[in-house]
Amino acid sequence: MSEMLEFILKFAEGLPEEAAKGEDALWEYLAKRGAGIVNCHAASFFEADEVKKRLTFRKSIGPVGEALVGVSFGYQGVAGFCAESKQAILVNDAETSPLFTKKVDKGSGFTTRTVIAVPAVANSELLGVIEYINSIPGQFSEEELKAAELITAVTAREVYIKRLEATIKQLNLKGESTINNLSGGFIGADLDGKVIFFNPKAREIFEVGQEYISRPVVELFQLCPDVVGAIGDVLKQGKTVRRQEFRCKVNGREKTIGYSSINIKGVDGKIIGAGVIFQDITDL
Repeated sequence: MSEMLEFILKFAEGLPEEAAKGEDALWEYLAKRGAGIVNCHAASFFEADEVKKRLTFRKSIGPVGEALVGVSFGYQGVAGFCAESKQAILVNDAETSPLFTKKVDKGSGFTTRTVIAVPAVANSELLGVIEYINSIPGQFSEEELKAAELITAVTAREVYIKRLEATIKQLNLKGESTINNLSGGFIGADLDGKVIFFNPKAREIFEVGQEYISRPVVELFQLCPDVVGAIGDVLKQGKTVRRQEFRCKVNGREKTIGYSSINIKGVDGKIIGAGVIFQDITDL
């Protein structure tokens, strides 16, 4: 096993402990431990706002440190290009690179010579950009760039899961009572295709218990293939429908189900899953 691979595996092993502390701890872990892996003097993590195309210093270690935390700027320089393109970048001569801007250096008194910039992306969403600055040996290698990409990807995944869990928890607290008291059935899945809602009326219509909660939505196929298809269309294609019907057999008896499919949104308005609202209209 190469020394670099060993470092990466140890980094991954430490993620669960940092995840338990929260999102800030994960970004700080990426900056601090990552700087050791790629062997550099400083590191900064910028939180991204893709709509406004702005980056904000979230974590910064090294000579400049906490003085920059909270400072925002529009996409520019190496970090800005990395955010815009969602591509990792290696610059071993900042002085001559057309991507580099000296604005931050002028304001901080710090001199940037070499940079690795990596986008933190999860579920196609740009969460931010990590920069590793000034290689201690003098030049960053392609191996170090690949290592930075790997540890950034696994960290972004952890942060995305933390955000999703928090949103679902908020949604559960605010909406579970309403969902459970709906006169119709409701089945919902998160963006990873895991069942997060299966209300009492849905259990009544399909004559099951709570065994499908937290299970992959594809397991509903044995219960009713059309439910899987309706939720899958929303998750994969963003395709929602209103007032459609399908038929399925429940314990040997054919039922006609009227349904609509929806996107499930969290308290921040972001889509966190897909759901189906339905009624048993067999006898109507």
